[in-house]
Amino acid sequence: MLLKKIKLKNFRNYEDSAASLSPGINIIIGDNGAGKSNILEAAQFSCCGCSFRTSREAEMIGKGQRFFRLEAEIEDRGQSLTRHISYEAETGVRVNAGGGPEWLRTGSILSFSPDDLQLVKGPPATRRRFLDDAVSRRRPAHHRRLLDYQKVLSQRNSFLQRARAGLTRLADIRPWDRQLAALAILISRARREMCRDIQPHFIDAYNGVTGDRISLRIGLVSQVGEPAGEKEPEAALVERLEKEWSKDMEGARTGTGSHRDDMELTLDGRSLRRYGSQGEQRTAVLALLLAGRGLAIASGERPPVLLLDDVMSELDRGRRHRLMAMLRHPEGQTLITAADRGLFLDGELEGAAIMEVCRGAVLESWAESSV
Repeated sequence: MLLKKIKLKNFRNYEDSAASLSPGINIIIGDNGAGKSNILEAAQFSCCGCSFRTSREAEMIGKGQRFFRLEAEIEDRGQSLTRHISYEAETGVRVNAGGGPEWLRTGSILSFSPDDLQLVKGPPATRRRFLDDAVSRRRPAHHRRLLDYQKVLSQRNSFLQRARAGLTRLADIRPWDRQLAALAILISRARREMCRDIQPHFIDAYNGVTGDRISLRIGLVSQVGEPAGEKEPEAALVERLEKEWSKDMEGARTGTGSHRDDMELTLDGRSLRRYGSQGEQRTAVLALLLAGRGLAIASGERPPVLLLDDVMSELDRGRRHRLMAMLRHPEGQTLITAADRGLFLDGELEGAAIMEVCRGAVLESWAESSV
């Protein structure tokens, strides 16, 4: 996917502005509070219907305004699309248009902010979402399977609640056990394969940014599909679900399945989540995003757009230089915010598109040429 242009109306501090983007590296320069991060947020929201900063659409409406509207010109798989998304404060109605019914694909954009370490430190659901987005880019059917799994899981939990209230027999839960197990095996297997496939790209990205040679590993912690003697994984999972009927009924929730999976990251054999320093965790988050794009490119898939918010201020000069070198892949589009152009060395901006913003206005855009 390629973002060509974003139009912003009453979005944050932008009353009526437009930002044209290049296919490669885009540098957005401006003082603190100028609206650099708002450009990235608009890019993500117009393409994915979500924000890396808030879950409340009302917070994105400009001061004193009643609505915001975004328009994104996109090139996807050789087709030119225009996507519109707007939100009304009074009605709470959000309107999406353009690009077909499946245009909201969270895997199309990957965002990084120095303060956001959720991918490493946050709940397992955040890491599952990262894996599922990566799998869905490769196999669109995975997304549908996840929806089916959530539906069956919800139905099973409702059944457990009724059984606890004495409204039905617990033994009648078997059809949901079989459906849940069949879907769980496929989902967890796909996540496990993704951990295996993305690991070399994660190692290259982490060590590429740091300049080190550190031992790293990505693995899936799962109750699903693990060795169970001679039993098939699906049969073993059905048996485990049956053994936990009483426990599940007591809490009216399913305790075993793919919804309990987690992605584990280790550095030199240590859990990054438990024992990693903040710098190591921040570098790991950045490396995971780079790895996601690297795997997509290596697999011949469309690479996700990278949004890097104020990343340069958190890196020393050597790491900034190595990161810029890694971002120069001809197939990848990147949007980077920075408060100071001096954060970049001579030559690092060659071929990049530079955009200057000030107080909610795009002042100037130009392409940096070689000196």
